[in-house]
Amino acid sequence: MNGVRALFCLLSLTITAAQANTTTGLNFCYEDKQLLPYYAGDGEQVASPPGVTIEHLQAAAKLTRIQLVLQRKPWLRCLQLLEQNKVDALVATYAESRRSFAVYPMKTPDEPDISLALSQHSTCLVQRHNDNVIQRSATGIVIARPLGYTTPDYPVEVSIVAVQSQQQAFDLVKQGRVDATTTLCEVNQLPAPTGFTEGLEVVYPPLYQTTGYLVFSKAFYLQHQQLAINLWQALQQTQEPQRYYQYLQLQNASLQADKPH
Repeated sequence: MNGVRALFCLLSLTITAAQANTTTGLNFCYEDKQLLPYYAGDGEQVASPPGVTIEHLQAAAKLTRIQLVLQRKPWLRCLQLLEQNKVDALVATYAESRRSFAVYPMKTPDEPDISLALSQHSTCLVQRHNDNVIQRSATGIVIARPLGYTTPDYPVEVSIVAVQSQQQAFDLVKQGRVDATTTLCEVNQLPAPTGFTEGLEVVYPPLYQTTGYLVFSKAFYLQHQQLAINLWQALQQTQEPQRYYQYLQLQNASLQADKPH
């Protein structure tokens, strides 16, 4: 009898150890175009470094013993794959229309839980010093915006010019060829560092704020609900808001170095 009990205990310990070492795969889909500081590089390949959103997810996945599987697709294709339960997760802002196929961390049945968000970002206007762009916007102004970023609804007096990068937008403002641009100016309540927009003025308060959430497919959440909750919580422990600015500063420095002298 003692031998049977010993064998049973040994089997129990073996099963427990195996469960502890088990990892769950998470197929994460994200934009296949560069969108710094969030995603770096273009195409299907994962860039190195990959962008701050991917770094953040990798750190949280490590804490929760999740095997992160990355795939890059056009944004609308990622949404479609999530709806079809062919990918497990993506990052998105909250939209009621997505609730039919996407699972957000919710505070109430009708309100997302911002305390479990991936990140909160603020966008500010950037102008030449003392140019008072907002005060004269009623007479018509031109704002440069980098390609790939969602453009909010500006007043009809505001004209938008698409540019290739944030640094190009800054240069056009400095040269007086446009009135202003916009830039990331606050991440999780951490303001942009001094000198981030050297030679230009960041106008506060921010124009608008956006909140990104890690969103799961219905199928993944149904099968791994506790794991999804653990990952939302782990994202709060692995935040490095300064990395967003570091990516942008590295891009700006690279573009400046490539300019002809």
